[in-house]
Amino acid sequence: MKKQIRNLLSVLLCIMLAVSMLAGCGKKAETTDTKDTGESANTTAEDNDGGDASKSTELEPVTLHFIFFGDKKADTDKVWDAIAEYTKEKLNATFDVQFIAGTDFSQKLLVKAGAGDAWDLNFDSDWTCYYQMIANDAYLAIDDLLPQYAPDLYKVYQDKGILDAGKSKGQIVSLPWTMAMNNRTFFQWRGDLVEKAGITVDKASLKTWEGVDAFLQQLKTAFPDKYILENAGLIGSQEGLMEIGHGLAINLNDPTCKVVPVETTQTYLDKAKYAEKWQNEGIIWKDILTDTTDHNTYINQGKLITKWGTHEFSNQKRAWLDEGAKWDFTEVYPDGLYANRSPLSNLVAIPATSENPERTLMFLNLLETDQILYDMVHYGILGDTYELNGEEAVFPAGMTAENSSYMEWGGRWALWKPQFMRPDASYGEGFWQAEADYAASLPQNVNNPLNGFSFDVTNVKTQVAQRDQLYTDANKLIEAGLAGNYQDAVTKLINDTNAAGTQDVITECQAQIDAFLASK
Repeated sequence: MKKQIRNLLSVLLCIMLAVSMLAGCGKKAETTDTKDTGESANTTAEDNDGGDASKSTELEPVTLHFIFFGDKKADTDKVWDAIAEYTKEKLNATFDVQFIAGTDFSQKLLVKAGAGDAWDLNFDSDWTCYYQMIANDAYLAIDDLLPQYAPDLYKVYQDKGILDAGKSKGQIVSLPWTMAMNNRTFFQWRGDLVEKAGITVDKASLKTWEGVDAFLQQLKTAFPDKYILENAGLIGSQEGLMEIGHGLAINLNDPTCKVVPVETTQTYLDKAKYAEKWQNEGIIWKDILTDTTDHNTYINQGKLITKWGTHEFSNQKRAWLDEGAKWDFTEVYPDGLYANRSPLSNLVAIPATSENPERTLMFLNLLETDQILYDMVHYGILGDTYELNGEEAVFPAGMTAENSSYMEWGGRWALWKPQFMRPDASYGEGFWQAEADYAASLPQNVNNPLNGFSFDVTNVKTQVAQRDQLYTDANKLIEAGLAGNYQDAVTKLINDTNAAGTQDVITECQAQIDAFLASK
């Protein structure tokens, strides 16, 4: 029934668009660019009808339900009410925008999908639960809908050659971001505090697990009242590992892209060893897994003084509460290969239960073409939730990242558009060009050899589900040093995942990778 309604809507929209185009022949298009005019993002739909989309009288009203990553800001509903008003003539939609806290995001989204809950769009990524969601066929295939209802966005994906990255089982099921950057591991620390403590940092020694460990010992001695580190992380470039989902990885030094379970690698064993050591020494705090406070809050407050990062996070601006606070940083295992970030690093997708996929895609297409809408979605209401300082979007007086009522909301990354992005409180003028330049500048930063590959788990769905659960649960304990003896914990993880059918998963994944590489 839903498919029939969708087909009928498609026919009606085509007729309406045709009539609209005939009626509008000879009318000169009007454009508004807030970068040139500084016009308020409060501009009403009557002030700017914005394009070819159907008018509100031609579309039945709907409510679009969106889910993003992080915490909901105080003025979120007010901003999205303004967005609904601005887009009324094109979408005739209101917006119900909800958030799932980062610590709970993957688990709660998977539960919602498993329960058959209906919503229209959500954030996801290869570092949250994208692979589990597509393994469960939780996302709608939009091959026919995307070019019809979001033609401008579809063309961007075609021009950039990343449509394949959004596919699963040969069908488009996600809408990846279009940013260029590298995610090489950096280690960051509060440079101002270290300077005040009189600690001399030899960055050349901070390139390995051993070097980081020695530095952390100094920090623990100098700052006994601080949180030192949240977990052991995973230094993929130690061996050139690139994770491909489900706790599997390839080695970028291996042109055959042999698939291995992450838990069998030396990098993972080293991670487990140092996690246990740092937990025993109080470098990782005891209640790390039950502490629900956003760790960014601890960082902003000066309570957590190191983190694993990237070139992006090391160089971005941060709204520190302490005057003079700053990050210092260095690359770790800098000679190791590291793949440039995948299009799947941040994405949005439409769940299979969506009742309004067409209207959702129409919204995404407007976001690709309309600067005013982009500003509203990302920054809010001009003069209320943000101000303009030239081209830069800045917080209003008295507002910072800590008490922002809207700006810098979580999950916005998947909706970034390079053509519209403004310098803001986190990213200065030219920042994203510098990120793209960094990704292209080092020979150790390589393109993902599996860009566009998506593992179809149909033939091993049960084994993948069991492996995902075992790996996820064990890894949380291991990387926090809370799994007991690290060697026993890793051995148990290997044995448990093997018993769950890991070899079947690897065999199937490898066969698909081999076929993918042979077709290139």
